Amino acid sequence: MLKFNQNLHFNYFCFMKIEKQTILALFTFFALLIILFVQVNWVFKAAKLEEEHFNSNINNALADARKEIAQSVKECPDMQRYLCGHQCKGDIREQKINELDSIIRSNLEIQNINLDYTFEITDTTVIQRNKIFGNRCYLQSLNGLLEKENIKISLEFPARNQFILAQIRGVFLLAFISIIFVAVSFFITLKLFKKERMMLVQTSDFINNMVHEFQTPLSNIRFAANLGRKKAEKIHDEKLLEYINVILTENHKLGHNVEQILKLSSTSNNDSGYETIDMNQVITQVIESFRHRTESLKARTELHLNARESRIKGSLEHFRLIVSNLYDNALKYSPKDPHIIISTKNDNKKLIFSIQDNGIGIDKKYHRKIFEKYYRVSTGDIHNVKGFGLGLTLVKRIVEKYNGTITVSETKEQNTIFTIILPLNNEAN
Repeated sequence: MLKFNQNLHFNYFCFMKIEKQTILALFTFFALLIILFVQVNWVFKAAKLEEEHFNSNINNALADARKEIAQSVKECPDMQRYLCGHQCKGDIREQKINELDSIIRSNLEIQNINLDYTFEITDTTVIQRNKIFGNRCYLQSLNGLLEKENIKISLEFPARNQFILAQIRGVFLLAFISIIFVAVSFFITLKLFKKERMMLVQTSDFINNMVHEFQTPLSNIRFAANLGRKKAEKIHDEKLLEYINVILTENHKLGHNVEQILKLSSTSNNDSGYETIDMNQVITQVIESFRHRTESLKARTELHLNARESRIKGSLEHFRLIVSNLYDNALKYSPKDPHIIISTKNDNKKLIFSIQDNGIGIDKKYHRKIFEKYYRVSTGDIHNVKGFGLGLTLVKRIVEKYNGTITVSETKEQNTIFTIILPLNNEAN
């Protein structure tokens, strides 16, 4: 039942992780839509501002042209007659059209507008469309200059829209490239998310199947080996007994690895069974449980349990796992004559627990990676230390569950120190 519950915890953990990622993906999608809307809105505003700037220049040019036309009307009666729509000789009419064209063109060039245009003299009301990139004719009233009222110059630019777009080409291209980049990035991220989601589900299924497949044969091997050991003890077969002890030892190691995977998957938010734990007492008990192993390795352990307040609310099993995993690593990674120093102290309502060894050390570039699941520091072709790389991952997950932190550092002698800081009497999240 315990193992079944642990599998349920792992499935629950995977489900919660997938749900969080789905929510994050949805928020990201809506954020991208907002960014897209802002970008498009920004482009239209830039186009509107450029159109207003263009219109302002045209109006200024026509206002200046009106002044020159006023001067021409005073000096030439033929200009007055032409503008008022009276009959003029063909050559005079052509001359006045060219003169008006010259006046308008010169004033447009002053405003840095070098576009082809058409103009006419009219006394009718012209309906103007004031939409972005819409057709528009520009009017300049000649009231007060002529004997006839409501005479206007109507000016149109066939290439007006192309000119305005050319002015904002850089802004438009930047916005377009940004939108395309964001869209492509989102779809790539979405594809990776789906792939990770599938891998997470597959990992869950794999662990459940692996645990199921391992548990039955491990139990059968242990049962058969125990029967064989009893038989060997009865017939006093020392060689057979030695072989059976090897089988039981390896069976225990394999069972321990399976247990590590199960414990890693079962550290979900199950707060049942929490109690007040004395960390100093837990450390002492765990070290005592390693007594036979430390004696065989000729290991020396120093305890400096100086924390006056070492009580923490939580699961006894969790804190035993923390201490036993760190202590086990200290023994495994010390080549010979391990010397391990374990200490506790208080600092500002926090418990600081540290364990130092005289082992092979850990390169600084691996300090962050060693807490990743399945990660093991490369030791070349040497494989003296066995394991799945789950111990420190399990420790880190439990420490963070209790709102604590774990760090790794080294002394000048390259001795490795793991330091855990836990709030006192603080419940887990």
